Amino acid sequence: MDGADNATVFCFGEFELDTHVGELRRAGTRIALQEQPLQVLRVLLQDAGKLVRREDLRQKVWPENTYVEFDDALNTAVKKIRIALGDCADAPQYIETVPKRGYRFIAPVTSASVVGSDTGSTLWQQWRRSRRFVLAGTIAALLVICFSLLGMRWRSGAQSLEPRPLVVSVLPLEDLSEDSSGGPLGDGLGDELTMQLGRADPASLAVTSRAAMLAYRHTDKTVAEVARDLRSAYLLEGNIRGNARRVRVCMELIRTSDELQIWSDSFDRDREDVLGVERELSTTISGKVKEALARETIRGKARP
Repeated sequence: MDGADNATVFCFGEFELDTHVGELRRAGTRIALQEQPLQVLRVLLQDAGKLVRREDLRQKVWPENTYVEFDDALNTAVKKIRIALGDCADAPQYIETVPKRGYRFIAPVTSASVVGSDTGSTLWQQWRRSRRFVLAGTIAALLVICFSLLGMRWRSGAQSLEPRPLVVSVLPLEDLSEDSSGGPLGDGLGDELTMQLGRADPASLAVTSRAAMLAYRHTDKTVAEVARDLRSAYLLEGNIRGNARRVRVCMELIRTSDELQIWSDSFDRDREDVLGVERELSTTISGKVKEALARETIRGKARP
């Protein structure tokens, strides 16, 4: 083998040949192989990928003063190498026979010089160390990702625990007056109710915009369909009927989850001061609605 001061370690597949100590190892475990097969393997590895002629092997492995039947000795050495590597002459992974000419080592080979007698740092050992570093780095990266995902989930869960405001939608009031005289009052009252409820407590009560509600004037959609469209927990709806002197406003608050009426009332007023009637009724009705929602919250019925 090579001298102690300039040894080489050849690595191929799971194997390595340490020329300093004269060992063939598989995954770090020594494989018994005699000196001549080791020498033949060394020569083939030194010229991996190239044809090594039988005569070259004779000159490098069997000195001139060695009296052996060379052909038999070489064939036996190659056979022992193949047994050690688990190789097959008919379908070789490592050593290819070139009939009547020689042999070629066909597997990829890497090599490194080992200075002095310290051969503990072989390519196989270096590979195992690098694999441990890669594995440790991979585990660390996975832990970082897991903790990040847990943090996101925790923050999401914490946010979901924060109470979201109830959404109330004030539907356009229907004008049931015979002369359609309640329309202007109904529109004004709807605007006032939307504004007053929206100013009540924005953190716990959200009100659908008046513009969004105009699409539901004279709608034939069900309570469930409107609630799904607007994502509303409650619908406030009503109607106006009357004549030129008196007006009656009927209102009801509906819980959309089960379509139950949780509050209703009617209010009779003179038409002498339409703006005054709008302000007074919106204040009264919005107060009643807030009281009803507060009762819902206490009973645990309110849902965002």
